[in-house]
Amino acid sequence: MRILSWNVQYGKSVHNGSDFVGTLDYIKSLGDFDAICLQEVARHMSDYCTQEQPDQYLIAQKYFSNYQGLWGSGFSWPSATMNPNDRQEFGNLTLIKNQLLDFKIHQLPQPAAPGKWQMPRVAIEACVNSNLGPLSIINTHLAYHDSNEAQLQVEHLYALEVERLAHIQSPKGQGPGCFQTGHVPSARILCGDFNFDPQGTHYQYQVNSEWIDSWQHALPNKVQPATCGIFDRDQWPQGGHCRDYFWLSHELSTYSINVNVDQTTDLSDHQPIILEINF
Repeated sequence: MRILSWNVQYGKSVHNGSDFVGTLDYIKSLGDFDAICLQEVARHMSDYCTQEQPDQYLIAQKYFSNYQGLWGSGFSWPSATMNPNDRQEFGNLTLIKNQLLDFKIHQLPQPAAPGKWQMPRVAIEACVNSNLGPLSIINTHLAYHDSNEAQLQVEHLYALEVERLAHIQSPKGQGPGCFQTGHVPSARILCGDFNFDPQGTHYQYQVNSEWIDSWQHALPNKVQPATCGIFDRDQWPQGGHCRDYFWLSHELSTYSINVNVDQTTDLSDHQPIILEINF
């Protein structure tokens, strides 16, 4: 299985302006993927979309027509155009090539943070068919401006994992219609822009919660490679550093994985990261 995760910054490159189609072209050049998980995708927001490319979700869905698109925005504001259907949204997009068994949009916590910038955030969970059985792939983008908000968000994601394990250990009853058993994931991959580096307390919380950092799993005792700030020193004066991850549930600890970062493109302030896992 091959998965890409990338904060595409709504197609805004470091040096050449905004071109979301150019970003999609680049993704295609990286080869075939079973899942594509994008963060910072915009719809009908003049701050982020060009007049020629007003709906990035629709563009991506047409570009990857053999994938099923799952869209998750933390908000949906009224249209700023003459068309009331052009609602303003900003969030994550997951494109799934494998059989999609189920999906959910999880709203992440947003506690009051007086005077700080905040935006409503979500996690898209896709449950796909795999050789392991149902596999959960969660695509998310955590808070940047408020540490407490980010902490509540990682706790929320861990609570989802605790719930998954509880359902495996204590299966619910089988009923008709919407009370059917459904698809409880046998394992989970959590990916995206987490907005914390490996030295931070949020990273340590993840490790203590028994999430497996795929960087450390594939490259033990090595420093995680830079996934952000390589080219954009205006936003990231500290330079290149890691804040994008694939986290694995414990069931995946015995499988052979490879994780890489493409550090050559300046199409975003973040870099594409790619997970390959054999099972």
